Amino acid sequence: MSTRKQHIAQVALQLFGEKGFENASTQLIAKAAGVSEALIFKHFGSKDQLLEFVVKNGYKRIIEDNRGGLNEPDPLTFIHSVIELPYKLVKEEPFFWKLQYRLADSDMARRQHERFMRPVPALLRQAFEKLGYAEPEKEAKLLLILVEALWKIEANKTDENVREMLDFIKQKYQVQ
Repeated sequence: MSTRKQHIAQVALQLFGEKGFENASTQLIAKAAGVSEALIFKHFGSKDQLLEFVVKNGYKRIIEDNRGGLNEPDPLTFIHSVIELPYKLVKEEPFFWKLQYRLADSDMARRQHERFMRPVPALLRQAFEKLGYAEPEKEAKLLLILVEALWKIEANKTDENVREMLDFIKQKYQVQ
């Protein structure tokens, strides 16, 4: 992929994250990227396709950067790494996650997020089973609800206590 196309996508990600999809015009993106608006349409076809590219590309990057985490053999270390996900990923890609939560009503964004998270519930359940939890399925569901909520808070920077809360949750999950 051309570096110019990548640059436009990066600028779009930042502006979509900061201003929201509706408020970040292709004209604004072109100006911020130092390119013509026509070049954006040449590379991406439409503003919607630019958004889709930004979201899919973001998940691809995040999956590649975090592939090893899903192969963690120690169940407690795996559970703790899932708890750390919101903090770790938002720190690495703040605009991407801010954009994701601005896109809560978008089917495309939701599908990409579900694809990204697909292996996690079963792996969490197995980890809780190995640790001897009485209801591993429910533990996995509860933990994912907490993680998703803290993700949203961290992405929107609405609460400075996310780090503290993640550490608190990690203390709750120990070997049974």
